[in-house]
Amino acid sequence: MYTSELLALRATQTAAEYILSLTDEPKPHHIVTGGAISHTNYGVLSVLLIQRAAHERSYPNEWEIPGGHVDPGESILESLSREIYEETNLVVTKVLCEFEGFQYWSTKYEEGESDLVDSTLTVCTLQLNFCVLVSDTSAIKLDPNEHQQYAWCTSETLEQFKMTPTMRQVVSNALDSLALFI
Repeated sequence: MYTSELLALRATQTAAEYILSLTDEPKPHHIVTGGAISHTNYGVLSVLLIQRAAHERSYPNEWEIPGGHVDPGESILESLSREIYEETNLVVTKVLCEFEGFQYWSTKYEEGESDLVDSTLTVCTLQLNFCVLVSDTSAIKLDPNEHQQYAWCTSETLEQFKMTPTMRQVVSNALDSLALFI
């Protein structure tokens, strides 16, 4: 888990500034944010998961935490709040902490390109993850073009959700991190 001083930096730091500050190679081409939204029901801590749409090219029908790309000129935490709102209709009221992120490689497809045409552009993306609180967990509204349903996941129900091993570790780490605050 990372300090409040780092959160203050993330509130003003853009993706480009973050990438320039890195010393390890390979440096990512893109930064995305992930938000672990906490909810406690009868003393049981859970994290919001959203299921990717069936028509998605990458990981259709798989579960993930809300998040997405940091736009040019946008701070990392501005992106986090914007992406959570766009994907869930929830308003972030507090960022509790940053927890372990991960890096991945993916193939990017040109706008309008057919599924049958291979793309030669492979990019490295770094996902920065944060635990957050939102104003009203009952206000969830998903964009059906991106996600088809949501669920609250506990440490006991984590294995029931279809997701990548990396995302499963992210959710587990989120639950551990949130337990320190809730």
